[in-house]
Amino acid sequence: MINLMIVSIGLFFITLSGWTLATYFVKKDSQKLIREELKNLIDICQKFFVSLKKLIGILASHSLSSESKEAEPVEENVLNKDEQPLNLVQPVKEIEGPSLEVANEEDHDTALSSFSPEVVEVINEEEEKVA
Repeated sequence: MINLMIVSIGLFFITLSGWTLATYFVKKDSQKLIREELKNLIDICQKFFVSLKKLIGILASHSLSSESKEAEPVEENVLNKDEQPLNLVQPVKEIEGPSLEVANEEDHDTALSSFSPEVVEVINEEEEKVA
């Protein structure tokens, strides 16, 4: 596809050049007008290539430079007195719930209170052996 476009553009310029040369030599009254238009085209091409060269220079200096950009002034990041910061998230209020801490009192153990005193005594002995 690209080759077809390149060939088409090339044929267009060759045809235009041939037509211009033929008209320039055959019709003597159009020579002045053709010269003026060719000068305009040359000026435009020169300006185009100068602009293209400047653009490449700018791109090369800004994208390939090893120096890091200077930091932006802090003033731009600070809110003015009248400005309010955006609050997108509402602050969360801490809710106090029941404490999940386990009381470490062996005498008042509610699970052991439902057993008979002999069973509690055996459990306590086993716990002491393990400890």
